[in-house]
Amino acid sequence: MNKPAKIEEKKSYVPVKVETFFNDTSLSIGSAFFYLFENESYLITNWHIVSGRNPQTEQPLLNCGAIPNKLSIKVPYKEKSNDQSYIQWKTYLLELYEKEKPVWYVHPTLLEKVDIACIKLRIENTAIVCANDNSLGLEMIRIYPSLDVFILGFPFGMFGGASFPLWKRGTIASEPDIDIDNLPKFYVDTATREGMSGSPVYAQEVGMIVPENAASMDDWQFGKSERFIGVYSGRIGAEDEFKVQIGIVWKMSAIEEILENKIIGKSSLTFFEKET
Repeated sequence: MNKPAKIEEKKSYVPVKVETFFNDTSLSIGSAFFYLFENESYLITNWHIVSGRNPQTEQPLLNCGAIPNKLSIKVPYKEKSNDQSYIQWKTYLLELYEKEKPVWYVHPTLLEKVDIACIKLRIENTAIVCANDNSLGLEMIRIYPSLDVFILGFPFGMFGGASFPLWKRGTIASEPDIDIDNLPKFYVDTATREGMSGSPVYAQEVGMIVPENAASMDDWQFGKSERFIGVYSGRIGAEDEFKVQIGIVWKMSAIEEILENKIIGKSSLTFFEKET
């Protein structure tokens, strides 16, 4: 009799694989996750995934110019058979427009310059764990350059067994309190790949743990602690494997600013049309 597989890390239930479509035509793959805010759940991914456009150039990401209007989400559910529980994945289809209006929220002041899209979404009775769920035991540890980070996603659409994510390791590569390009993002040093855009990012400290607001050494502790720090959105040097590979992480604070204000984004189908 086969021994039931054991999931060793609860955060493996956080990321979900997403795929964009225009009608029935598949366009791209990526990653996403759910986030809790004021007792509501939101799907978090990158703006460039739902819009199909480069946030810097405002041009379509695909040479054919296709823009997505649907998003499929691979969702884990707990099932039971013969008194044994198991996980089964099902595909949930999300329309990205309602009456030609986007369903995603953007940053209240920087809008599409912040490569994050948040969609209010609740899918019942799933095994999904939100990125900031209390059950993960996350702590507000101090984050600093050289600290280990883990990016959980689906490079090239690959799974880490069943439909669980792959964990890519890296380190914080810039001062996290300082905004890059005057935007709420910082850099990580990691060899990530296409398909990981929209992944949750966690910092991990092992050894002597210093809480972010520690008043004295009495607040220090020894062990392993983790902290959710943001959403990954691609890397510099992606077009050339021999170039520096520095990943971009948008800060958790940017997610919260979006959810506090709930500004609906502009349609990617019409936002960039020139007036005639």
